[in-house]
Amino acid sequence: MQLSLGLSRSPLEALRDSLLCEFGPQRPVARMDPISQLVKSSISGRTTDAVSWAAFLRLRAAFKCWEDLAQATEAHVLEIIQDVTYPQDKARRLPMALRMIQDRIGWLSLSHLKALSVDSARHELQSLPGVGVKVAASVLNFSDLAMRALVVDTHVDRVAKRVGLVGSGDTSQTYHALMTLAPDAWTADDLFELHWLLKRGLGQMLCSHDAPRCGACPLKHDCAKLGVGHSADVLPWRPRDA
Repeated sequence: MQLSLGLSRSPLEALRDSLLCEFGPQRPVARMDPISQLVKSSISGRTTDAVSWAAFLRLRAAFKCWEDLAQATEAHVLEIIQDVTYPQDKARRLPMALRMIQDRIGWLSLSHLKALSVDSARHELQSLPGVGVKVAASVLNFSDLAMRALVVDTHVDRVAKRVGLVGSGDTSQTYHALMTLAPDAWTADDLFELHWLLKRGLGQMLCSHDAPRCGACPLKHDCAKLGVGHSADVLPWRPRDA
């Protein structure tokens, strides 16, 4: 991929600059505490943001504190989150993960992760039931821990491969490849921004799985277009408020 504007620049810098020009800044407005973020991210996999946020708000209304959720039955949690994808698995694993944190730390908190390296904190989180690299990175980056971890969901994974930033492999391999490309000077907010530029801007608005709108893409001249057929839409795209 030919996105780098110089030998000293990471290709992620040129990609981010191009997407910023199209979609504008994507900076966090507010951050939740790490346990709340863990709850939200644990029920979000393969589920639309609207559905997962609604389920999270129902959980928050149903329990006075997350310690109560840790002691809840699978059936009770399932009743609350039944419209998310794979609800039974999530209803079983989420309380288990919270109890494991309590057993390890002595209370329900993840604030100690701030003192660890990103990789150590991520490995600790990924040892919890139902927590993979995406959920772990979400807790580290999206919460008020504000650590340097890029959240790689299915959209980010797809477009990173399509434009040629990373090779084949699972989301864990994509995470490691993109983190290697991320400039050392980038902060947690920069990685937060890159996630949303790749997911919402590129992945959801322009570069869908089946119908990428290549003609409207700011990366069209540099993208490897891996897996894109000749019938890709070439019509221009404009933001909804344009």
